[in-house]
Amino acid sequence: MREHDGQSYLTIGEVAEQLGVSPQTLRVWEAKELVVPDRSAGGHRLYGEQHVRRARQVVELRQRHGWNPAAILDSLGRGDRVESGETSPWRGDTIRRARRDRGLTLREAAARIGVSASFLSSVERGEVGVTTQFVARVADAFLMPMSGMASFRAQGPFVVRSDERASGTLVGGVVWEELVLPGHALEPALLTVPPARDSGGAYARPGETFVFVLAGALVFTLGDEQVRLDEGDALVVPAQTLYAWSNPGARPARAFFVEQVPSQAWSEGAAARAVARTRRHGT
Repeated sequence: MREHDGQSYLTIGEVAEQLGVSPQTLRVWEAKELVVPDRSAGGHRLYGEQHVRRARQVVELRQRHGWNPAAILDSLGRGDRVESGETSPWRGDTIRRARRDRGLTLREAAARIGVSASFLSSVERGEVGVTTQFVARVADAFLMPMSGMASFRAQGPFVVRSDERASGTLVGGVVWEELVLPGHALEPALLTVPPARDSGGAYARPGETFVFVLAGALVFTLGDEQVRLDEGDALVVPAQTLYAWSNPGARPARAFFVEQVPSQAWSEGAAARAVARTRRHGT
C-alpha cells in the first residue's frame, strides 16, 4: 500500500492478488478503459477504493454473466469517469422497491421491461449502471413517471433546493438531475452529456418533451430524421415518438429537458404500448 497526497492506494500487484487476476489482466482492463487507476508522479499505478470497487464489478460481470469487455464497458461506462460515491438518481434499491410495490417478481418485471432477469437483478444490486433508455422502459413497465424512482432529499412538494435534487451519474458519465418531485404535470431535468456519449438507445415518452440546449450541442434522432441542436436551440418531441440523443462535440453538452406527464399516461394499455415501442428498437 502506498500513500499519495494524503490518501492510501494499492499497487497493481496488491489489487491483482485481492481479485484473483493477473497484473496483466488489470493492464488490459486499463487499456480498454474498464478500470483506469490514478498515477503517481513517477508513473506508478495507484488504485483507490473506487478503483478496486469497480474492478470487483468487472470481475463479477465476467464470472456471473460471461460478459466481454465491450459489454461491460457499455454497462459501466468508461473507467476514467469513476469517482468515489458515484450514484444514479435511479438507484438499484429504488427500482427494486418500485418492482416489489407492484407485486412483480424479478422474472415478471424483466419480461415487462424486455431484459433478462439476471440483468435486472444486477441493476437492483447496483452492480451495473443504467442508461436513460433503460430507465424510461422501467418507468413504462411499472406505470410510473421516471422521477417516481428517483431519490430526493426535498421535504415539500413544490420547492426543491439545488442541494436537494435527485442527481447522479448514468452509464457513460451522463449526469441527470431531476428538478422537481414526482406528482406534477411537468417533469423538468438537467442533463450533462460528455463528448461521444448518448441516451443508450431510442425511447418514447407518453407526453411531449421540450428540450433547450444550454451549452454544447446534441444530435436528436427521431425516426429517420436527425436534428442538431446547438447552444440556445430548442426542440419539442411529440408524444409517443421514439427518439435518441447523442453529443457529437468535443466538449460536454448541457440541456434542459421538460417532460409532459399526461394524466392517462400510466394506464395498463398505454404503458404496454410504450414498452412495446421501445423494446422493438433494442435494449
